[in-house]
Amino acid sequence: MNAAASPDDTLIRIRGLTTVLNGKKVFDALDMDIPRGKVTAIMGPSGTGKTTLLKHITGQMRGDAGQILVDGRNVPELNREALYALREKIGYLFQNSALLTDFDVFENVAFPLRQHTKLPEVLIRNLVLTKLQAVGLRGAAQLMPSELSGGMARRVALARAIVFDPMLILYDEPFVGLDPIALNQVLKLIRTLNETLGITSVLVAHELEAIKQVADHIYLIANGKVVAQGDPRTIADDGSPWTRQFFGGEADGPVPFQYPAGDYAEALGFPRGTTA
Repeated sequence: MNAAASPDDTLIRIRGLTTVLNGKKVFDALDMDIPRGKVTAIMGPSGTGKTTLLKHITGQMRGDAGQILVDGRNVPELNREALYALREKIGYLFQNSALLTDFDVFENVAFPLRQHTKLPEVLIRNLVLTKLQAVGLRGAAQLMPSELSGGMARRVALARAIVFDPMLILYDEPFVGLDPIALNQVLKLIRTLNETLGITSVLVAHELEAIKQVADHIYLIANGKVVAQGDPRTIADDGSPWTRQFFGGEADGPVPFQYPAGDYAEALGFPRGTTA
């Protein structure tokens, strides 16, 4: 938790978030502050609930306890109308881009506008072309998703995510499957959009070297809590066993190699206490 952050500086304030799924405690009184206008990365071992946290922020899931304040509004308490209004201010970039395969690039970006507004066609056209220009793909407006590279698809998805000029963009594993050129293009876009549009960005990712280039702050979560946080350029050297294992790629550590299990010998049919 960033104790120094004031309410005006914080867009997302999470307090005491506790979530239990299928008997497993995913979040255990989790506290976290996401500052306005910055790029914040959420990292951690697989299965620690990073994507689940994004779903909590957008109100797709509700925890068993705690608060999630987005722009001062407690998301779990919002009614349907208020929740939908909040979601219109949030862009979401899915891990697989989630483009509509039967629509061309133009119509993929236009889709949210056609679904949620009654704007005239000329205005929709201008908005879509403006967003495609921002991601460098105005010339690809008539291409189908099957004609796009992985990096181009990610950029089209980003154009769609910013079509409503959101205050917040959530990125779920935005770097997966990208070659070095496409990765650098996406990194540049995230940083540029954040600075020019004043957007707040939250990234779920595993690639520390990429995060170092774009993020202002990292939260490392494990065992349902924030176990480390700090500057992307120095967090790996903070001496914590969590950061040493995660960023050093160690097989065993605070996150054990062996999943919790009963007595091994007994599972094999030997009397309890026997050495297998």
